[in-house]
Amino acid sequence: MLRALALLLTLAAAPVLAQSDRVALEWNKWLEAQGNPPGVLVFMIGDSPLLAQDSGYDPDLAVPVASLSKGITALCAAALVDEGLMAWDDPLNRWIEGGGPITLGELVTHTSGLWPDQTQGAMAEWRGDTARRWQEVTARAIDRPRQKGTRGQYRYNNENYAVLGLVIEEVAGDWYDKACAPRVLEPLGITTARLSPEYGGYGPWGGWQMSVRDYARLMRGAFAGMDPRNTPSADLGGGVHYGLGMLFRTSRDTANHWHFGALCFEDAGLGAFAVNWAGKYTLVAAYGACVDGDAMVALDAALARAVFAD
Repeated sequence: MLRALALLLTLAAAPVLAQSDRVALEWNKWLEAQGNPPGVLVFMIGDSPLLAQDSGYDPDLAVPVASLSKGITALCAAALVDEGLMAWDDPLNRWIEGGGPITLGELVTHTSGLWPDQTQGAMAEWRGDTARRWQEVTARAIDRPRQKGTRGQYRYNNENYAVLGLVIEEVAGDWYDKACAPRVLEPLGITTARLSPEYGGYGPWGGWQMSVRDYARLMRGAFAGMDPRNTPSADLGGGVHYGLGMLFRTSRDTANHWHFGALCFEDAGLGAFAVNWAGKYTLVAAYGACVDGDAMVALDAALARAVFAD
C-alpha cells in the first residue's frame, strides 16, 4: 500500500516538474535566439514558485522593469479611486490646472488623445538623471497647441502615465513613489522596489526597478483573479483590451494579463515581460537586450507552449 501511494504521488508530481523543465528549455532557446543576453525568469503556479531560471541575473536582485512600471501606477490610481479620493471620470482639470476635459480613465487606458509621445526622444537625455520628469512631460503634453491623436481611441503613449503620476501626487499629497509603495507594493511583501538610479526619472511610465521574483508577487497578488472589466479598459480588437497598465483577454470567469517593457538606446538595451494566465500561471522575465516586436511575440508563444503543452 505504501509503495503504491508513493508511486501515485510521484506520478502526480511528474507533470509539474515536466512543465518547469519545458519553461526553462523554451526560455533558454529564446535567449539563445537573441544572442544570449543575461536574463532571469521566474515561474509560479498559484502561490508556489516552481522555477527561478538564473541566466546571468539574480532573481532576487532588483532590475529595471521599464514599462511594467505602468502596472504599478495604474494599481496606485485604482487604490486612490477605491479610497474615494478621486474618480475615473474626474476631468484632468480638477487636479491639474489647464488639464482640460480628459478623464483619468482615459489616461489609464491610453485613450486621452495625447499625441505624439514626446518622451521617446527625451528619454535618452534623461538616462542616469533621477530628476522627476513627469511634471515636465505633463506640462508639454497638455500645453501642446494641437494634439495629433483622437480622444477615445487607444494610442499607447508614455505621456498618459506621466500625467497620471502627477495626478497621484496631487491627490495623495505625496511624491508619486511614496504614495504608491504603501498602496501597491508593501501589502504584497515586495521589498526590492524603488525608482531606478539609472531610469528613475521616467517614474510612472518606466522608472521602477525590482527583483523579478517581486514582480511575480505583484502579478500574482494584484492581477490574478482580478476582473478587469470592473475598471476602465480600451478595446483593441480581437478580444484584447488594455486596462490597468496591462493588456488582458477575458475567458469565461478568468482573465489573462500581460505586458512587455523595453528601454532601447544606442549603446544599451533591456526588456521585461510579465504574464498571468487564467489567474493561475505567473511568469516574469527580464533580459539585457532590446528586442523587436517579433521577438516579444515569440517569447510569449514559447512560454505559452511550455505551460500548456499538457
